[in-house]
Amino acid sequence: MQFQSLVSVQTIMTFHAVEVSFPLPWIASQWRYQPGNFVSHFLGHEGPGSLHSYLKNKGWITALSAGPQNLARGFAMIKITLNMTKLGFGTFPRPSQRGPIRP
Repeated sequence: MQFQSLVSVQTIMTFHAVEVSFPLPWIASQWRYQPGNFVSHFLGHEGPGSLHSYLKNKGWITALSAGPQNLARGFAMIKITLNMTKLGFGTFPRPSQRGPIRP
């Protein structure tokens, strides 16, 4: 089962940001390896070939951050925050649209 929601907020300052969150499966046997930290490090990497590099080169973002959120025992989320340019925000798909972003 998938749920999508888009919450739009009018702010005093002019900026565009998108937060994407998704659940992490509970893997008790892997707690020492901190899979949430691994995934967030991978997503937040800024080097060549990374998601950050790709989106920044397109002119769609100014910053990207990612991190785990341990909300309760056995329940964690990964949150990705994209600080977007006006161009990038205009190309971001809405929940009512179908299909991926086209480069």
